[in-house]
Amino acid sequence: MLVGRAEELGVLRRMLAQGRLVTVVGGAGIGKSLLAEHAAIAVGSAMPDGVVRVRWWDGVPARRRSVAETVLDALDGGREGVGVGRAGAGSGPGAGAVGVAALIDRLRSRRMLVLLDDFDPVRGECVRVVRALLDGAPEVRVLAAGRHPLGLGEEAVLRLGPLGGGAGGAGPVGLGDAGHAEGAENADRAAHLDRAAGMGRTEHSERSGATGRTDRAVTAGPAAALFLARVRDARRRAGHDAPPRDHPVSGEGVEELRIVDDICRRLEGIPLAIELAAAQAARYSLPQLAGMLERAQGWLGVADAPLRRHRSLRAAVGAGYALCGSAERTVWARLSVFAGSFDEDAAAYVCAGGGLDAQDVPASLARLVLASVLEPVRDPGGVLAPRYRMSAAVRGFGAERLQSAGETAAAVSRHLYWYSHVASTAHHLWSSGLHEQAAALVRDEEADLRAALAREPSATDPASTTLAVAVDLWFWWAVCGHAEEGRALLRRLLPLVRSDTRVCGQALWLAGWLAVCAGSPAAEAAELLGQAWRVAMFAGDDATVGRVSHVLGALALADGRTERAIAHLRVAADTIPVHAEHGPPVAVSWALLAVAQAGVRPAEAWRSVRRASAGPQARHDVWTRSMTLYAQAFVDHLRGRRSRAWRKAHKALAGAVGVAGAAAPCGPTGSGGGAPSEGGAASERTVAAMTGPPGAALIHQLIDDIESGPPVTGSQ
Repeated sequence: MLVGRAEELGVLRRMLAQGRLVTVVGGAGIGKSLLAEHAAIAVGSAMPDGVVRVRWWDGVPARRRSVAETVLDALDGGREGVGVGRAGAGSGPGAGAVGVAALIDRLRSRRMLVLLDDFDPVRGECVRVVRALLDGAPEVRVLAAGRHPLGLGEEAVLRLGPLGGGAGGAGPVGLGDAGHAEGAENADRAAHLDRAAGMGRTEHSERSGATGRTDRAVTAGPAAALFLARVRDARRRAGHDAPPRDHPVSGEGVEELRIVDDICRRLEGIPLAIELAAAQAARYSLPQLAGMLERAQGWLGVADAPLRRHRSLRAAVGAGYALCGSAERTVWARLSVFAGSFDEDAAAYVCAGGGLDAQDVPASLARLVLASVLEPVRDPGGVLAPRYRMSAAVRGFGAERLQSAGETAAAVSRHLYWYSHVASTAHHLWSSGLHEQAAALVRDEEADLRAALAREPSATDPASTTLAVAVDLWFWWAVCGHAEEGRALLRRLLPLVRSDTRVCGQALWLAGWLAVCAGSPAAEAAELLGQAWRVAMFAGDDATVGRVSHVLGALALADGRTERAIAHLRVAADTIPVHAEHGPPVAVSWALLAVAQAGVRPAEAWRSVRRASAGPQARHDVWTRSMTLYAQAFVDHLRGRRSRAWRKAHKALAGAVGVAGAAAPCGPTGSGGGAPSEGGAASERTVAAMTGPPGAALIHQLIDDIESGPPVTGSQ
């Protein structure tokens, strides 16, 4: 039964109607053979001489025969031909020439379809035979299925992608009707389902998927429908006509369908993996199965699959590995340390060494893409540099090979040092005012940055290196809305490093700031900041000493201790060097000082605002300028200059919106307004936001306050 491939089947039938050579290409277990067989049945029924089928790889032991001889056997026997699963069989110079001539004689006047399934072990010879068929048998059409295109000029390629795993729009689907579900395109997976057009030939990239889940009902997309259909089939084979109450999967209920959807997403929509996982549904509960698949997928298997390589996910992936050259196998194994997509530069750095030169890696990447081992997530011919990814099954197989070669530690180390370079680059981009580029870089590399930060330190990769990466990403944690993740990461790493180093002091301060942003208890932040101050004083790190005072001032202001807050913020503004890195620039401290002074010392507040605006960061750094403009608007509002305050607030809003990945205001009380409290002190919500970026919601509130009338406490 073909589930979730109605669109691809229709496309394939049209391609066969329009051309004489069509190849279905895709990775291990993607469903190439099943789709090709259904297309052959549909198209072959309209051809006078029918279909001849030939398959390689899973044949019984037999003497080696050429491709042409195998096709002739199928013609003579009126059955499916089975070739010997060995690359190079009958592929010597002139080998099978007599068989090719005999095959052409037999098919010259025939109108039929030749299906060459799983031709990869004999691809070179298949190319020669297919070329001869196209030249000598004008009424014959060829449908091929494999991991690699044949590479002929007349070839049309259908590159098959995964099934969509999201909820679909076909209506609620239970266990009884799962096989009838079809879905629309899944936008969430579009980035890595897109395929590049191949080498000037006609190529179609097809995806099956589903749209997002609605609040009204959860429906099964193609991947979930396939899982449920295979569970239903297994139950029928066991003699159950109706779902038993104690069966782990009943196919009913919103929560159950969501877990099935999650399982299919973990399996990345690969049909073989989904079918093998469905076979385990009688042994494990759905939550258990989801957890096991999160850790590994190579263990999936069944003993009674018709094709030997389909009896386990590891065997299916390994069949492709066996066809790769030595360099491609090495690159495949070393690429397994990547958790997400990567570019050629990252791959070359991580994979080089041990006899493999960095300049040879791009060619291996190209061959692995053609072999459907790697998936391009950007058009290789596009403006942006190409990026690639591995499916979880392919990555897991590569990790096993890397471990058996004893190269895991070296590859992991190179991966960490590459992503320490990425984090440093992102930090310098942010410090230069290039916020969009910095945030975009981190978003592109987020999966691998997380993987590098999550690994346990070792003798070759000490915790101090990982901690430095986390500190370089300070803006990602504090400004871009990932405070809790950053705080937890720093709390894990800090006990593993020496406590008297500069990077430790920076990390302690950052952990304290993130504790404030994440809404942790004030005592936790105070403890971390106290430790940071002692380490920074010992290391002579003025920037960290000043930033500790900045956060202490913000906390004091939040508690209504205005004078104490002003004292702390004055220390911060006087201590942080103008060009200090790994944290907010000194202009931010001047801006918050102005907010603290606005209600009680308006003249000093205005001088602080001018100091904040005079620094270089306020000119080239959009984030800092937005904070400074917010402080100006706040002070002007309290001084009764509504028109001026309104203009400054709108400029601040434009800057906040323009910062890539700008998060909502963070702090102990969340985001909110910027109106002054009684007595002229800045509100707790204002203080919370000024410890981080002034988000759009906060600035909108200030604009509303300005437009509603003068402040509660009038000032000049």
